[in-house]
Amino acid sequence: MATGQIFSKTTQALFYNYKQLPIQRMLDFDFLCGRETPSVAGIINPGSDGFQKLFFGQEEIAIPVHPTIEAACNAHPTADVFINFASFRSAAASSMSALKQPTVRVVAIIAEGVPESDAKQLISYARANNKVRIICHQCSGYW
Repeated sequence: MATGQIFSKTTQALFYNYKQLPIQRMLDFDFLCGRETPSVAGIINPGSDGFQKLFFGQEEIAIPVHPTIEAACNAHPTADVFINFASFRSAAASSMSALKQPTVRVVAIIAEGVPESDAKQLISYARANNKVRIICHQCSGYW
C-alpha cells in the first residue's frame, strides 16, 4: 500500500459481533466494486464456531465464524482491519484485544457509548504500538 493509505483493493477485515445486515451490505458493495474476494475474511461471535452463509453477488459463500479474536487473527493473518459492532464498554475491551494482535493495524468501532477514558486508552495504545488508525462512529472521546 502507498504511504498514508489505509485500505486497498485487497484489504480484508474481521467483523466482531455478528450482524448479518451490515456484513451482507459490505459483501454487496465489494461485488458491485468488482472485488474478486470479499472484504470480510471472518466473523468473530464469542462462543460460536462454524460458518455463516451470505451472498457475494449471485453466489452463496460461507464466511468462517470464530469464538475469539485470537482464533480469528490466527486463521486469517492477512485480515488487518477489525470492525467492531459491540457496544459500550465491551466495544472498548474487544477493540483493545484486537489492537494487541500483531496482524490488526486498523480498528473501526461502530458503537455508541464508549466512555471517553476507554477511548483515550485505545488511542494511546494504538499510537504507542504503531497501529495505523482507530475509526469510531458515535463514540465519545477524541478519535
